Amino acid sequence: AYPLVLLDVLREMVTNVEEPTQTQAPLNQLIHDRALATPELDSLTRPNVDTLYSQAYLDLGEEPYLLYKPATERYCSIQPFDGYSNTPAVLGTGGLGGNEEATYALTGPRFDGTLPDGVVHVPMTTDLVWLLLRIRCYGPDDVSEPHRIQDGLDIYPLSQHGSEHTYPRGTHDPASDYVPVERMRAMSAAEYFSRFNQLAIRNPGAELDRPALERFATLGIGPGLIFDRDALPEAARERADTIPGFIGSPEVNKGRRITTVAGWIYLDRDVGNYGTNYLYRAVVAHRGFANPVDVTAYPSTQVDANGDQLVGSTSYRMHFEPGQLPPFLEHGWWSLTAYTIGGRLIPNEVNRYAIDDSQDLKVNDDGSVDLWISAENPGPERERNWLPVCSEEFALTLRIYFPHASVTEHQWTVPQVAPLASL
Repeated sequence: AYPLVLLDVLREMVTNVEEPTQTQAPLNQLIHDRALATPELDSLTRPNVDTLYSQAYLDLGEEPYLLYKPATERYCSIQPFDGYSNTPAVLGTGGLGGNEEATYALTGPRFDGTLPDGVVHVPMTTDLVWLLLRIRCYGPDDVSEPHRIQDGLDIYPLSQHGSEHTYPRGTHDPASDYVPVERMRAMSAAEYFSRFNQLAIRNPGAELDRPALERFATLGIGPGLIFDRDALPEAARERADTIPGFIGSPEVNKGRRITTVAGWIYLDRDVGNYGTNYLYRAVVAHRGFANPVDVTAYPSTQVDANGDQLVGSTSYRMHFEPGQLPPFLEHGWWSLTAYTIGGRLIPNEVNRYAIDDSQDLKVNDDGSVDLWISAENPGPERERNWLPVCSEEFALTLRIYFPHASVTEHQWTVPQVAPLASL
């Protein structure tokens, strides 16, 4: 239930506006971030600072929606999530339609009709759909081309194809002005499962889910059912009361499907196509929705080379041997981003939230590269390769877009984060 409820909570907050802004838009309308993510962003967990985001929450219950994408000469990737956070296909760069001009038709599970000639059909298994678009941006001063692409995007219902599009005015409810993660954390079991039961009527899940839903039905959990905590046996009532904190508990973390190599955690290949691995699906949604690993690899860590928690009171070095910077395929690149433990970007004196391969990094005489990670500025000799962090505990994520197979097969591995005191 977690991804479906979380996406609906996000939808409710993000679409709670009468007209589009840079952070919100009514249902079925595009939102364009016109600047790279900053520490103030709280609608996404662990955002990247490599791309400008555009997004839209769609309801495909009445009719399909068409998305027009202009031709591009830089990375422009569109990821459609169904209500359970699966990604049936990647659109744009490296996926359907590539960098060419394209019109995509997203259809819901009950659609039974015809589509215009020339559109790329993207069937979705739920009415609730989240579109997340990423357009490569090389820094705060490189926004004109991403803006051109954003301005060329269009989304509209099938019934308006070939005619002038109208964009209905939305509504605003002050009660829905909340931080999504906090809203999820505050939900009781009764509210959580009641919300899932209503959502599941139009977003019923896959055929593979039937055995699980049959078991859940005995607890009043399922499409259109009534969840009554007080009607449960005592043990079940007590268990239900642990739901608000369950997703972040050690019990959940022990069940994650991850591969750890030299302290770096890699996502499983099932990302985006989870099947019945409900726990893993929920954990990925909780920690930040992700691309499939063949589109973007996300090795992450919270520990140093000694296995100790990363903390800003210590300074660190990541050393890449000559020729061993992260390998990627056509259209790809890499970046290293620091986050608070809560998944927020970290304010700092130089407004640098990531280091990537487009930057003028200092290379050592032997061809190796050192990255310096610390809360304090390491000085003029190291500042070019400095990734600022907070003084408290923090985490790192290395993104490798269109990674070489050696990354996903763990033949190439990320260097450990070494405390300077131990060097």
